[in-house]
Amino acid sequence: MTERDTGTVLRLFPLGEHGAIVCWCTVNHGMIRTAARNLLKPGSDLSGVVDLFHECDLIFRTSAKSDLCSLSSADLISPRLGLRAQLTRLRLAGYMARLLISTVESGSGEPQWHALISGALDYAANNLPRAEILLHFEKRLAELHGLYPADVEPHTALLRHFNHLPAGRDELLHAMRQS
Repeated sequence: MTERDTGTVLRLFPLGEHGAIVCWCTVNHGMIRTAARNLLKPGSDLSGVVDLFHECDLIFRTSAKSDLCSLSSADLISPRLGLRAQLTRLRLAGYMARLLISTVESGSGEPQWHALISGALDYAANNLPRAEILLHFEKRLAELHGLYPADVEPHTALLRHFNHLPAGRDELLHAMRQS
């Protein structure tokens, strides 16, 4: 079945010589993975459109046999170039994306996940990286999961429930507090 949605690229994995598996957080379908078979091929329609943290309108075909969809086309909405202006911004975006991927199930078609990551990435792209951005993101994520009691820090609540946080959190917080 062919589907249309708007989504943010959160991760890319190699797929053969010219392809990639793209992990998206979408408005209507939640977390999905699509195979973009010719993404890295010179002259590909997807080249420069489907890239890390880009917001796109996408068309994909679902599969009855697996959760891997096939990406048909994508149109760039926002490249969020501000994230690439500074390494700490890029690290912050990467941490937030990895945290979302590790805590939200595939196919969870609830729009709040996309609203959370899209808003956080837009804010990070246009503002100096500060520890408060990361801490607010963790708080909202814990709240959306129903895990945020008043007596526990959000990252602790997430850690207790999901048994891990993405690597590099403490170093990232330290770097943002130094700048």
